[in-house]
Amino acid sequence: MIDNDSGKVRGAEPAVPSEPRAPYSERPIARARRAKARELIERLVVEGRVRIAEPDADEVAEWRRVIDYAKRHGLEPAGKRIEKVPDSGPGLELFLAEGAHPNARNQRPKAAGAPVPVPSWLGRLHPVVAALKDSESRLVMPSALRRRSLLLLQGLAAEAVRRGYEVRKTGSFLSRREGGVDIAVSSFAYTVSAWQEFPESTNPERAARLGAVRAITADWSVCIEV
Repeated sequence: MIDNDSGKVRGAEPAVPSEPRAPYSERPIARARRAKARELIERLVVEGRVRIAEPDADEVAEWRRVIDYAKRHGLEPAGKRIEKVPDSGPGLELFLAEGAHPNARNQRPKAAGAPVPVPSWLGRLHPVVAALKDSESRLVMPSALRRRSLLLLQGLAAEAVRRGYEVRKTGSFLSRREGGVDIAVSSFAYTVSAWQEFPESTNPERAARLGAVRAITADWSVCIEV
């Protein structure tokens, strides 16, 4: 019932203003990731190397997010960067390398990267991409996304070969949901990988999204549409 004097609905509870949503940095997931990143840095400084034995796909993905968090938020010690020990066998072994990564923003070329043409069919594959296609332990995702990932990687591999670079089987530790290649430019091998970004999402649009590491180096800058 409306009160004729006040114009308010009698008996209605006063509206309670909703609390503002906490910034991402203060949400539980971000706080947990920050704590894990700081703990990793402390261990690397003290121990030199940190090994995570036999991580499953979810653990690999989470460690990648933790390392990315540390890099994006400036948690790495000055003049050092987190890297994976190459050819460290099963598991994940990390250490602090000297100097800025060649892919760091201040090392990137200023000119925008040229778009790389992506093929429309899986034919005449580079041997490394063909091996990924035949592997049952890489790019574990819905078939349509797997095909898109292979097309993206083939496009990059073909462009790398055209420019005179070497395409190799990646030495980086990737999860089963991910697949990639190493592109050797000058004296450094750059890993380019693709993965299903939201594999657990029930939203069809989010579940169909691919994530991809782009190749941006001092000698080569390219971009791809995912």
